[in-house]
Amino acid sequence: MSRHPKQRSALTNGARPFLLPVPGTTEAARRYKDVLDALEAERGGAVAMTVTQREAARAYAGLSVQLALMHADVAAGRPVDPEAMGQIGDRMDRQARRMGPPQSPARQTFEQRLEVRRVRTLAAPGLAS
Repeated sequence: MSRHPKQRSALTNGARPFLLPVPGTTEAARRYKDVLDALEAERGGAVAMTVTQREAARAYAGLSVQLALMHADVAAGRPVDPEAMGQIGDRMDRQARRMGPPQSPARQTFEQRLEVRRVRTLAAPGLAS
C-alpha cells in the first residue's frame, strides 16, 4: 500500500535529489543532477525505473562527480591516486550493470518521419531539410 506523498521523504517523491537540503548551486550538485537526469531519461524516466535502478543511478551519479573531480586534478597537474581512479571506474561499471542498458528510442515509421518533415515545413517554410 502506497503512502500519501506528504508522508514520504522529499527524496522519494522526487522533490529534491538529496536526502538533506544541499545548495543546488554548487558545481558538484549541478553535475550530479545532470548525470542523474540523463541516466533516468535513458531508461524511460524515474517512473519507469525500479528502486534498485534508481539507487544505482544515484550511486553512479555520485561516483561520476568524484571521478570528474579527480580528472580536474589530473588536468591541473596535481597528484591523483591511480588506484582510487580505477576503483571508482570499476564501481561505476558495477552500478551501470545494476541499472541495466539504456532503452532504445522507439524507431519511427516512414509515415511518422514524413509527418515530422511536414510539420517542420509548415512551421518554417523554406527551412525544411
